[in-house]
Amino acid sequence: MRNPAVPAILFATAVFGLSACVTPPPRERVVYHEGSSQSGPRYCHTCGTLRDIDQVEIRQQNSGGGAVIGAIIGGLIGNQFGRGSGRAAATAAGVVGGAVAGNAIEQNDANLRSGYAWRFSVELDDGRWARVTQYDNPGFRPGDRVMIRGQRLELMPR
Repeated sequence: MRNPAVPAILFATAVFGLSACVTPPPRERVVYHEGSSQSGPRYCHTCGTLRDIDQVEIRQQNSGGGAVIGAIIGGLIGNQFGRGSGRAAATAAGVVGGAVAGNAIEQNDANLRSGYAWRFSVELDDGRWARVTQYDNPGFRPGDRVMIRGQRLELMPR
C-alpha cells in the first residue's frame, strides 16, 4: 500500500517548484554616461539636476520554464495514481495538465509585472549624465535637484 502522504508532498513540491519559475520584476536601475567635465566643487557625485522625464513601457515575456516545471511536477503527481496502462494515462494527463497550469501561472505573473515605468535623465554635478528607471514618479519635474540613492531618485532637501 502506498504512503498517503506522497501526493501531499508532491503537491507541496509542485507549488514551490512553480514559484521558482516566476520571473523577477525588472530591476530599477541607473545607467551613467560620461559628459563634459565641469569646473567647480564636486561635493556629491550622485547629485544633479533632473533634465528629462519619459514614461516607458515594460513588457515581461513568458520563458516557458513554467510549462516545463509544471509538466515534470504534473507527471510525478499523475504517476502516483492507477496501475499498468491506467498509470501511464494518469502520468500523461498529469504532464499535460501540469504544463498548461505552469504556463498559465507564468504568463499571469508576466502580465502582472508588465506595465509602465518612468525614465529620468539627470545631469550630475560632476558633468556625467545618469539615466534612472523606476516604477513611480513622486512628482519629480525637470529642473528639480535630485540625488541618486541606491537605484532610485530622491528629491534633495532645499
